[in-house]
Amino acid sequence: MPDEIPDWEKLTRQLELYLRLRTFPVALKLLKDKRELEKNPWVRRPPTPLSLCQLVTIVRTHDWTVGATAEELMSPGCRSIVGLEALPDWITDGRMRSVVWVESQADGAKCEAAIPRIPLGKYEAVLLSPVVYKPVEKPDMILIYGNPAQMCLALNALQFDRYERFDFHFSGETSCGDVIAQCYLTGKPALSIPCFGERRFGHAADDELALALPPDDYVRMIENLGHLFKRGIRYPIAQAGATTDVRPYLATAYNMEALEKGEEEA
Repeated sequence: MPDEIPDWEKLTRQLELYLRLRTFPVALKLLKDKRELEKNPWVRRPPTPLSLCQLVTIVRTHDWTVGATAEELMSPGCRSIVGLEALPDWITDGRMRSVVWVESQADGAKCEAAIPRIPLGKYEAVLLSPVVYKPVEKPDMILIYGNPAQMCLALNALQFDRYERFDFHFSGETSCGDVIAQCYLTGKPALSIPCFGERRFGHAADDELALALPPDDYVRMIENLGHLFKRGIRYPIAQAGATTDVRPYLATAYNMEALEKGEEEA
């Protein structure tokens, strides 16, 4: 990728045209010094401790820039995902998880151990903002929410010039770990199903999936959506009809006549 800073506003406006997302893409930046929050004139701080998913939702629906330290996140679980606090024993040993989500404390401990978390001690705060406002030169990652069709095309775009088969995860009742921490730890796109808590407190909709992208992949995805657009791959996806003969559509899309002639010549 080029070394120059991407034009986040231009790219995000293009993404809006290609995928018509219902909410704003979110830039997430982890801050090594919490005093950096005070330098941003647009940052709103939670008046009372909120969950991490609530902060994400405020940004993607209210169009606000928000920031939080450990004290401004509501629980050890939220703080631990972004590396701001270690989990207490009553969480790591599975006691809390087993109250609701699993049958035994042993399974609760297994679940907690499996959830991705950003390493402790590197950061003191987190900043989230609509990408379009260029909150930082280069976010640590960008979060987008969309329905399965929109996410399908986003992932198709990521495969366009650098094909790989994607694997994604679901730890359970901590989808922020499967999205935010997973992306941070692997440096790869991370897609997951919003969990119960993100639906109840973060207001994720029934039809939404969450995707975290390294910033370079965000740029590449949007550029490749443009290539797919020119090839007729667009959102919303036009339906051919469940009882329709779709062979003419395939023939046109893939230039089947030329392909078949080439095969016969070979």
